[in-house]
Amino acid sequence: MAYSPNWRPSAHAKKYNWQTPQGETIPGIALMHRHKVLAHMTPEEARSMADKLHDMADRLEKEQNNE
Repeated sequence: MAYSPNWRPSAHAKKYNWQTPQGETIPGIALMHRHKVLAHMTPEEARSMADKLHDMADRLEKEQNNE
């Protein structure tokens, strides 16, 4: 498979119920790549991750604007 020169890995988020081997269902949000679950987070974990991502994006923009 040939990739374009501007190819970057990507993921998307979707509501997803995780099933444990014991049959427990854990509602949450999955980070997906195509049809593969990369990570599963509870709502609290997803909010924490979103806050961290937002803070990192703010810092990155600030650094880029100071160059």
